[in-house]
Amino acid sequence: MPFRTLLAVQAEARPEHYRTAEAFKKRVFALLEPLSGTPAPRLAAFPELFGLPLLLHLEGGFAPKALLLDPLLPWRRARQAYGVFLEVMAEAARAFGAYLLAGSLLSPPYEEELARGRFSRTPFFQNLALFFNPKGRLLAQVPKMELTPPERWLRRGRFGPHLVETEAGKVGILICLDGFYERHLARLDALGAEILLQPSANPAPWERPWPPDPARKEGEVWVASAQARLLGREHLRLLLNPMLNGEVAGLGFQGRSGIYAPGEALRLAQNPTGDEALLLHL
Repeated sequence: MPFRTLLAVQAEARPEHYRTAEAFKKRVFALLEPLSGTPAPRLAAFPELFGLPLLLHLEGGFAPKALLLDPLLPWRRARQAYGVFLEVMAEAARAFGAYLLAGSLLSPPYEEELARGRFSRTPFFQNLALFFNPKGRLLAQVPKMELTPPERWLRRGRFGPHLVETEAGKVGILICLDGFYERHLARLDALGAEILLQPSANPAPWERPWPPDPARKEGEVWVASAQARLLGREHLRLLLNPMLNGEVAGLGFQGRSGIYAPGEALRLAQNPTGDEALLLHL
């Protein structure tokens, strides 16, 4: 049976939601509450970098000068943040009976093995999105492939887990900038993806002049691009673009989340800041 309920979660990042695992769980469950009572199969998506503040604020916060005393601190904090992110999102997927894109965080990729438990094969950080099934199983750990200038210290991902075949259809996942590259879109379309999830975090004012053409606004170009992205495709028919807003690591993010069909916005957030749930019944 194909998906019957779609939810794109626009979320404002606030430090108080990330200081403890319990606070983070409460935040996630509140944002997913619009799914309650909706028909299954359900698909929900959080924004890019939704989990990053866990690395910065969980259990006391991260002071850069602490690196002088503990150079391995970022890796220890990343492991802790990844664990909370994984466990809370898996529980949320089970509780709401939804396929769930948990948004992304910055972390080395982790694996699970019976004798070794949770471990990482590499120390390199990536921008990683996690995708769960309604039983809370992690189906894919999706790395960002195209990096913005502030992300150049991260390890670039390789195409692979960006296509997930579920019982309700094939889902493509491209993190923010990845979704603006035609070669990635064409590849997912050729592989049969029907729904594209593009979690985003845009570190610029929504109403600023667009740098390549100052006669146009940033948000105007963003929405027009999303409406055009599915035109003429073989299989891709819907795009969920949940966006983060607020301040994270000294960067200010804004963006109106949307759910798009070829040539049109089916749902569009009212404002580029604050929380909003974009719900679509199919």
